[in-house]
Amino acid sequence: MKFDAIIIGSGQAGNPLSSALTERGWTVALIEKSYIGGTCINTGCTPTKTMIASAQVAHYARNGKKWGVNTSGVSVDLPAIVARKNEVVRYFRDGQQHRVDKHPKVRLYRDVARFLSTQQVQVGDEILESDKIFIDTGTRPVAPRIPGIDSTGYLTNESLMELQEIPEHLIILGGGYIGLE
Repeated sequence: MKFDAIIIGSGQAGNPLSSALTERGWTVALIEKSYIGGTCINTGCTPTKTMIASAQVAHYARNGKKWGVNTSGVSVDLPAIVARKNEVVRYFRDGQQHRVDKHPKVRLYRDVARFLSTQQVQVGDEILESDKIFIDTGTRPVAPRIPGIDSTGYLTNESLMELQEIPEHLIILGGGYIGLE
């Protein structure tokens, strides 16, 4: 199938680009192998900032005396925080899905893209063609090459945000923006 543009990845660049191109009359194939919205909405900025907001509220509540507020019995309900984070992510993701769905010139493919040539991409059993192919594939966690890490277990930015109990100790390897959050 021939398109004016093929966009691989529905993240922070892919979705706005697909909208801008369709508003100019282009037909667009948008390919996403996972959740629509990319890293920021699903495993990066949105969920981390949502959880950080909960941590900040807990911090203020525990230290209310500094501001002349007496508090007691402050505790963190991590399962509730994770559930709230998941609700916020789902809301943002659904918003992105709605924006894609409202553009009749965007066809969303939910699968992995594989290049066949400079102008052809295979998605499942279909071959898509375009003179313009944009790659917006985002990020994914990769375990560092440290001997023994596989046998000791580790968390990624994704799995860390699913914990139901606060860990006693945590070492963060990596100083990128997601690791810092």
